[in-house]
Amino acid sequence: MFTAAPARLVHSRWAPWALLALSVAARVVATLLGPEPFNMIDLKVYVEGAQHLTDGTLYDFLSGASKLPFTYPPFSALLFTPLSWLPWTLTRILWQLGILASLPAIIYLTLRLLGRAGRSAVRPLESLRGVLITGAALAFWLEPVGTTVNYGQINLFLALLILGGAVAAKDWLAGAGVGLAAGIKLIPAITGLYYLLQRRFAVLVWSVLVFAGTVAVMFVFIGSETTRFFTTLIFDPSRTGPVFSAINQSWRGVLYRFAGHDVTGLWLAACVVTVGLGGWAALAAARAGDRAGSLLAVQFTGLLVSPISWSHHWVWVLPLLVWGLFGPARAHRAVRGVVIAWSVAAYSYLIPILVAVQGSPPVVARPAWQTWAASAYVVLGMLTLLVIALVSRVVAAARPEISYTFNLTRESGAPG
Repeated sequence: MFTAAPARLVHSRWAPWALLALSVAARVVATLLGPEPFNMIDLKVYVEGAQHLTDGTLYDFLSGASKLPFTYPPFSALLFTPLSWLPWTLTRILWQLGILASLPAIIYLTLRLLGRAGRSAVRPLESLRGVLITGAALAFWLEPVGTTVNYGQINLFLALLILGGAVAAKDWLAGAGVGLAAGIKLIPAITGLYYLLQRRFAVLVWSVLVFAGTVAVMFVFIGSETTRFFTTLIFDPSRTGPVFSAINQSWRGVLYRFAGHDVTGLWLAACVVTVGLGGWAALAAARAGDRAGSLLAVQFTGLLVSPISWSHHWVWVLPLLVWGLFGPARAHRAVRGVVIAWSVAAYSYLIPILVAVQGSPPVVARPAWQTWAASAYVVLGMLTLLVIALVSRVVAAARPEISYTFNLTRESGAPG
């Protein structure tokens, strides 16, 4: 898997730590040299949402100089209440440290799903610690992660909840992870498809119960605001920002930019095709015993069909790269191509560049090259689903002893 130089790096006792320190220091310097160092405007919205939780203005106040509204389910404001008691500087430091810690955790949980780490690993990796630390150092510069750092976003922590539930042996833990993540931000609810394809109906029941619990709790706290969100505001994606901005890497954003206006019918048709392709990919991966591939197919489907998928929502690129490097189809040319393509797209910071050149505030009209380039994540997302589906069929055909049974969803591990 590794050439000589990378192998020496991950096997070294000190080199991965040195690389991580260098990566973090470089990120700090790059951020300080930017126009708004550690402004973390999205984290500010979460914290101020907690401060406005009970004054009747949760969905009416505008945060900071950016004038951003609170656009999340009310339960997320409740969760951020403890952070609202801390000094803003301390809150930002703790959040940055949490983001950094989440990276090796995400890599580790993905390797667990692949059967490459953990007590029940089928093919445990050598120098796991070196792989995790080196991976975190490199992941810190992926565009979705970098944008998460700049904005102080929460998507890495939601990915941790989903991955943690996916490796859990108990259905209630898996369901709680999905329900809690959906209670914080609705998009993770797509994970229910992952468990539906595995026929783990108990997980689905638990996820619905936990999500309903988050809604019920907030209805008790702020009934009118909770009702307003789930009956009105939830259907207005424009509250989160311009749908046509290049940072919106979903089918709706791409089609809006090409057409010059919202094309609801065409968007719905694209969603139907995407769900079909994503469901096929997730099922094919599950039948091949590839739990990580199945989960990734579901998450990418959710990102593609969501009305709004900002580039920092695409943090699932990190576990995808882990799957591509260490998964059962890692030797397949198509998988290598996906890894290379995503690495180029994510490490080039193409989307932030396009966001910068489109102007602020953005306008729909833009040169054709910007419109085409701004479809990068969506095109790669669809390609990823197709590759997962096709290579999973190859893996399943090459290993007929793999059966699609319930024990593939448990901690027993997946063939790697």
